[in-house]
Amino acid sequence: MKVVVVGAGKVGFDLAKVLSEEEHDVIVIDKDPAALKPVIETLDVMTVAGNGASAAVLEEIGITAVDIIIAVTENDELNMIACMTAKQCGVPVTVARVRNPDYTSPHPYLLSYARFGLDLIINPEHLAAQEIFRLVEFPMATDMEYFADGRLSMVGVKLEETMGICGKYIRELGLANLTIVAISRDGEIIIPNGNTQLLAKDKLFLVGATSGFHSLNGLVRMKNPKFKRVIIAGGGLITRYLVGLLRGRKKRPEIKVIEVSDEKSKDLARDLEGCEVVHGDATKIEVFEEENLGPGDIFIALTGSDNSNLVASMLAHKRGVEEIICQISREDYLPLAEMSGVTAAITPRLLTVSTVLKLVRASNVLSISLLNSGEAEFIELKAEPGSAVTQKPLRDLEMPPGAVVGAVIQNRRVIVPRGDTQIHPGDRALLFSLRSTAPAVENLFRAEKPVGTGENNAF
Repeated sequence: MKVVVVGAGKVGFDLAKVLSEEEHDVIVIDKDPAALKPVIETLDVMTVAGNGASAAVLEEIGITAVDIIIAVTENDELNMIACMTAKQCGVPVTVARVRNPDYTSPHPYLLSYARFGLDLIINPEHLAAQEIFRLVEFPMATDMEYFADGRLSMVGVKLEETMGICGKYIRELGLANLTIVAISRDGEIIIPNGNTQLLAKDKLFLVGATSGFHSLNGLVRMKNPKFKRVIIAGGGLITRYLVGLLRGRKKRPEIKVIEVSDEKSKDLARDLEGCEVVHGDATKIEVFEEENLGPGDIFIALTGSDNSNLVASMLAHKRGVEEIICQISREDYLPLAEMSGVTAAITPRLLTVSTVLKLVRASNVLSISLLNSGEAEFIELKAEPGSAVTQKPLRDLEMPPGAVVGAVIQNRRVIVPRGDTQIHPGDRALLFSLRSTAPAVENLFRAEKPVGTGENNAF
């Protein structure tokens, strides 16, 4: 598949890296030659210095032969125009990153973007807010994702020494409704079996029916979602979206936003109903002392600065807060986040990459969620008639190393798979896979279609 990425920032770089690793033909366009330098030095892709919204530049790269264009510059308007121009040139799929809520919030006079050539609009801040909201709904989880229209869930849990299952073998747990599909241990991913022993500091990834996760509380003493307040440091776009989601809960928590900018604090106080806004610096311990931050609170660091988020999280941890969610843009800071007491780290641009990956995969790939800095993923797949996975029970399949089936939906019924489970055409399965083995996994669910045919069901 031939893919054009407009914008060589962090998101554009990540997209180009992932797409080139999956052997797509990638062209990166940016008007700033300096921004292209890391791409040129690191990735095996073509680069063009120019305006990605210019018809002349797009014509120069052979836009009529392009399968998908993804515009992810910092300029919303440029992203939209680039997609509109590309669609005019016949590009089948156009994707624009649009962050300004004025362009995406429901309004009767809002443009119909599909009519003007935009097939998909990605708002990383809104995606991040949705991810955080799910974590707030399931306190003490490190990861939370829904699949199959909400019927399947994936939950990440970090084991502490005080948890009863530490030291036990998986075969001793008697898991009937859940599957431990992967363990992250000392930075390495382990595909467990019944003889795998669970150790303190392990990060477990569990899959099962959403309705069955109540049984998890008895195993790892997960806390019920009862908390006094949600305290948010930083008043950016993610915070605005998140407050809107929190206000929509049936049992609305007390919400407080701490913002260092006096002007932004006043804007937030005016715009965010049902939310208290405090003008203060969340990297100062006295601010937390004044607000009496403590164990009954959930703290979320969204200042826009990794350093400030880490410092604020460390101070919240010092105050005894047990549920700390932190936005991190640099994956190499994730170990620091863990050392700072962070329960769950959010990387918005990985959410964007996950969304785009679905578009370039085959039509039976229903959803993708990247984990562990993008080195592993959960894939929701639909079994095609005649595919290898429908020919024999799971125990007889040659499943690629680094991959495991976590759950199957058969006739709208969620099945925790065992060795004798038979997947039928049309069944949906949720699998954990290392990214390096994902193409081989997807091949098992396809009826002999090559990877990257350009067929998808997104539009």
